[in-house]
Amino acid sequence: MDLPLEQQIQLSKLIDDYKGIAAFRRARRKLNYMQFDYAVVNDLTLFMIEPDFSFEALEQRIDVVLSALPAIKRIFAQPFIHLREHNVILPIESVRVVNNNTLNHIAMHSEMWSDIKDGEIMPSKLLSRTYEDTYGIYENLVFCNVVDSVLSFARSNMRFLKEMIYTTQTIEFNLLERVNHLNYFLALGKIHIGYSQNYAEHYGTAVRCLNKLQFIYNTIVPRLKRPVYKKNKYRHDNIKIHKTNILSMHKEYHRIYKLGLYFAHNGGDPIAEITNKDLVELIKNYYYFCQALCVFAVGHFNFVCNVTKSFDMSKFALDFAFKKWSLKMERITVEDWRALAITVKKNKPYKIILIPSLFNNNEALLEKIKKGVKADEYVVCTPYEDCENAALVAITSIESFRRIQQIVLRAMIYADSDRDECPFCNSKLTVNEEDTDGNPVYECLACRTQIFTAECPETNKPYVYTKIEGQTARQEEDDEQWLEKRKDESKMYFRNITDTDGEFNPVCPHCGKVHN
Repeated sequence: MDLPLEQQIQLSKLIDDYKGIAAFRRARRKLNYMQFDYAVVNDLTLFMIEPDFSFEALEQRIDVVLSALPAIKRIFAQPFIHLREHNVILPIESVRVVNNNTLNHIAMHSEMWSDIKDGEIMPSKLLSRTYEDTYGIYENLVFCNVVDSVLSFARSNMRFLKEMIYTTQTIEFNLLERVNHLNYFLALGKIHIGYSQNYAEHYGTAVRCLNKLQFIYNTIVPRLKRPVYKKNKYRHDNIKIHKTNILSMHKEYHRIYKLGLYFAHNGGDPIAEITNKDLVELIKNYYYFCQALCVFAVGHFNFVCNVTKSFDMSKFALDFAFKKWSLKMERITVEDWRALAITVKKNKPYKIILIPSLFNNNEALLEKIKKGVKADEYVVCTPYEDCENAALVAITSIESFRRIQQIVLRAMIYADSDRDECPFCNSKLTVNEEDTDGNPVYECLACRTQIFTAECPETNKPYVYTKIEGQTARQEEDDEQWLEKRKDESKMYFRNITDTDGEFNPVCPHCGKVHN
């Protein structure tokens, strides 16, 4: 397939991440819930972070960059340049340099005379010479490409290390919490088996590497406005590095030359070509991962099923129950595209279609599914962090199962018109107060869940949103947008059934605005 290099790298990584799902599906096509639960602990991987990652190799590469950082700073400050001379005709008041060529030129071009007085020529314009600093020499182009390689190396590894550190902090148990679900710690314990043993010992190294990378990043980024980089912004990305006099003899440029060769020789294994067959298999494996994660998430959210009844992973259908709620999970197929239907019922049914997708543009896929099957809600699941209007469900995100539970909680609330039992913990709901619109507020005193009803003033459509009583907004932080979003989700304990803004105000699902 003719794909951009960045997309090939991304898909190649996904193929490696989800290939274990295919092996499990072939080995355990038919099983019951008890066997499935056992498999999650032993055979089926629902969470992982780069199992073959070498912290020693990462720190070694970081130290190589750190040793060259002083040379990078000095080149930013005092790069090699070439002076380029230009002959230009300027108004006389702007002329700074005159020579014999200036006199010869004015003598031959009478059209540039403004007047002749007492036998003297009064010129209006003169030929002058200007000098321009040229930063686009080969050595500076190599330097800029090496800087880009360093920044790309820093960004990608900072993202990975922050993910790991955040995950390690996430799985720290606090058994006195009332806000997390009763089965939350049990679920974490099952899907992170092996993680703590493999990575807890590397936590200190990860923090140290992150601090070093942050120092490199903070040192280089403010200097990108310097002329040596800014004036070489548009250049070829794959300039072959070879020795020149400057790269050989000049101390700072020689360090850049060695660093460029180091990145060229330590860039990792070449990316194998991705075929249509590989892509089809990846789409299938990602669907089966989402399916297995849904079974796991629902089974650890109060719902139970017949633990001895077998279900087929390929021809999938499974029934759950919790108090007065029932939940049916089944596979649907629309034009060979697999999706998962979750129907929750109490006083009325509420159906949500989960659509696993590996593509950023999901509009066409959504329309296809909507035409093929009717539902109350359609949710696209994607393994990409920054995909808008989609839920992050990935094998590398330990909180993916909680996002599924968040969707199930929303379906439970919309399927319930009695508001007598808390869908989160099954305690009794009480009417606490009335909001500004006169609608009752239902609150669970045990887990502090609050259920509000509202109406969108732009579409006049009703909707429901939830909060945790007493929960305050996060303080301003300097994290990247993806990490801020993760922390917002965790601070709400995935209890909110609508999106929220930075102040934890609910976002209307109909118009995407905050109304209160």
